[in-house]
Amino acid sequence: MNTRLIINPTSGPAENPQLLTDLTEALQTQGIQAEICTTTPDEDGEGLAAAAAQAGAELVIVAGGDGTIEAVARGLAHTQTMLGIIPLGTRNNIAGSLNIPDDLTQAIQTLVEGGCGWFDMGKANNYYFMEVVGVGLEASLFPCGDEVKEGIKKNYLAALKSTFLGIKTFLQFRPHRLVLRFDGRRMRRLRTLQVNICNSPRYGVEFALAPDAKMNDGKLDVIYIDNPSKWDHLRQLFTAMRGERLPHERLKTYRASKIEIRSYPPLDVHADGECLGTTPVTVEVVPKALLICVPTPALLAKFADKSSSLDSTRPSEDLERTVFP
Repeated sequence: MNTRLIINPTSGPAENPQLLTDLTEALQTQGIQAEICTTTPDEDGEGLAAAAAQAGAELVIVAGGDGTIEAVARGLAHTQTMLGIIPLGTRNNIAGSLNIPDDLTQAIQTLVEGGCGWFDMGKANNYYFMEVVGVGLEASLFPCGDEVKEGIKKNYLAALKSTFLGIKTFLQFRPHRLVLRFDGRRMRRLRTLQVNICNSPRYGVEFALAPDAKMNDGKLDVIYIDNPSKWDHLRQLFTAMRGERLPHERLKTYRASKIEIRSYPPLDVHADGECLGTTPVTVEVVPKALLICVPTPALLAKFADKSSSLDSTRPSEDLERTVFP
């Protein structure tokens, strides 16, 4: 099979100098020979993936975190090239949403023994995304979060300054008036801090705002709290981090193929962490945009049985771990 491997060498909380060697050896053990391409600060993987599909690659394997996976997915959208995922990131929300194990051996085994299916992507003002669009407070806070992450690596004073700026943004942000139109027909007028439009159940710091969302149902899940307090918003986030739904009488959820959003005044918009400017914004599902290799139910059961057997026969500290940092 004509296979490319696109790898982000800086995925995870710490760089692993043996990452490429360990990964290629693990693939070869499962009989997979792949041409290797590495992402760079100037090439996030989208161009590499598009070039691979154009060259006739049947399988493109991406080894990295959610950002790299999303970039490669954009490059493969609307092609016949199958996407394989080896999650190496800190959160691995996309892999988790698709039931792809974080364990390296099991992820590669999925490429060999798993099935494949067509999955949806979303599109916000022509920008393709896999996880979520956020309108309002969340999008306003994203630049601060990015600056904090960069500052922790390079400049703690800058990180501290960005943290205080984020707190200030949160405290000063007030609910805004929005108008939502679903599928060109139903209209909702609301006042809220933010609206999320989800293609996947998980995103961000393992938030599960839409735990029932499916990535192959041809719909997007819309979530917001009507006229919330800041406390309501924080409760919603903490509840979502536990994978639960906030039992709030004003928590609204809808499903639609196309959502048009206007606000007064304009609000910030992000898609998978990428700032897209401000409202108005049109968000729509792109059905069956991407062919992805995923575990079959039988393979998931096999993984579960193996894990259960190991847990019952060996001390946890002796377990062989193949998860990259």
